[in-house]
Amino acid sequence: MKIQIKFSKEEAEGFKNFCKLKPPEIDDESFYKQIFFAGCNAMTEQIQALVKAHRDSQEQKTEDTGDKTEA
Repeated sequence: MKIQIKFSKEEAEGFKNFCKLKPPEIDDESFYKQIFFAGCNAMTEQIQALVKAHRDSQEQKTEDTGDKTEA
């Protein structure tokens, strides 16, 4: 699979600067894959946190509604 990303001028410059941090023992392709998968993992964690927060708020609303109907 090939992924192509179009950066703005500022984003491209930032990415080039970020790539200067690449350890010399890692080839470019492996480095880009690691960046990609690290980003995917971070987004997955954010989505899971949002889903959990939504689920918790829905459970709290259900508990609050249940308390009012019992009173």
